[in-house]
Amino acid sequence: MAGFGLQAFFIVTLLGVGVTGQECMWNKDTDFPEYPPIILDASLEIVRPVAEGEARVVRVSAGAKLTLACPGSEIVNLGTTAVDVQCGGGNLLVVDGTEWRMDELGCSKKDKESIHRNLGSCGDGGVGVFEGIGFEIFGSDSFYELIRVCFEPKAETTLYSEHVLHGANIAAKDIDSSRPSFKSSTGFFTVSMSTCYTQNSQLASMKILLGDDDLANAIINPHEQYYFAKGHLAPDADFVTEAEQDATYYYINAVPQWQAFNNGNWKYLEFATRDLAESHSTDLTIYTGGWGVLTLDDINGNPVEIYLGLTEDEMVVPAPAITWKVVYEESSSRAVGVVGVNNPHITSPPTPLCSDLCSSLAWIDFDVNDLGHGYTYCCTVDDLRAAIPHVPDLGSVGLLDK
Repeated sequence: MAGFGLQAFFIVTLLGVGVTGQECMWNKDTDFPEYPPIILDASLEIVRPVAEGEARVVRVSAGAKLTLACPGSEIVNLGTTAVDVQCGGGNLLVVDGTEWRMDELGCSKKDKESIHRNLGSCGDGGVGVFEGIGFEIFGSDSFYELIRVCFEPKAETTLYSEHVLHGANIAAKDIDSSRPSFKSSTGFFTVSMSTCYTQNSQLASMKILLGDDDLANAIINPHEQYYFAKGHLAPDADFVTEAEQDATYYYINAVPQWQAFNNGNWKYLEFATRDLAESHSTDLTIYTGGWGVLTLDDINGNPVEIYLGLTEDEMVVPAPAITWKVVYEESSSRAVGVVGVNNPHITSPPTPLCSDLCSSLAWIDFDVNDLGHGYTYCCTVDDLRAAIPHVPDLGSVGLLDK
């Protein structure tokens, strides 16, 4: 994916002391420290585990040069944020002639991601600004970009995100039931995002917007999953390591989605996309965004636009009318767009933005016609881009139908 990965790097020549002809192999569950370092190979890509039977294994070739990094902390026993190492064979790494086990080179605390700002214009007419979420390896000049978001500062919303789903590794991903809190960072929002996403704030706002308490209580009803959740654009479960997963928890990597949709067909679409990547054992580039502004009828039947920022009297942070996802398999030059309607209150299917192709996609395996959990339809990328100009231009691609 163009523009992703490590943007600058320092190379340190390693001595071959202690290096054997044997490959290195570590079991992800038994050979790693409590806080594992980020491992990068000589091509400056993160080294991720693969599933081998029931085991999750990291393998590198004999004598391979690697970098271990602990963004935001330091490598215990070495006292540095990052270090170049070499595979010494078996479970050993060589650092300046000294052999270490992987579990001796952990981080002093969890890896800390960061945001690199103002990376260029994006979106139709350049209305957005690219922001990168990732890791500083040797400092701010050596940034590994994990997620790129196109943020529109006027409406304080993200037009779309971009990330890579690694199909060869996703079956070996870390599983952690605990989740970090979403973070705002600075300079993005003029409202308190944590307040905007509380159910009480949403209910109070609906009472004002819709002009009737009973109607508002029917619209915002947590028992029916009728409230706005933080809808991940690049979802944590699309990433392999815990450090990568935790890096997804920024408000600029989310849009307001009804929980019934977020936990319904949108979740099933994410499941299906990961299953597709795993079955192909390939990398998929994923673009995900929102479009339009959701409208609800007030007590008089007049449509009202929904912005979460209105909880603080600011017309920012729109709830999108739809959310869309483009799944692009560069290796086969195939792609497809999938659209979900962000409104579980509809009683009939809306007019789609394109000719619906979902029946042609063997990997779409959920009920796309479920109105209460996110009516869904599928498009060619060209048709989706004609309707939503922020959708990236992928050129001539075939249909990712299976």
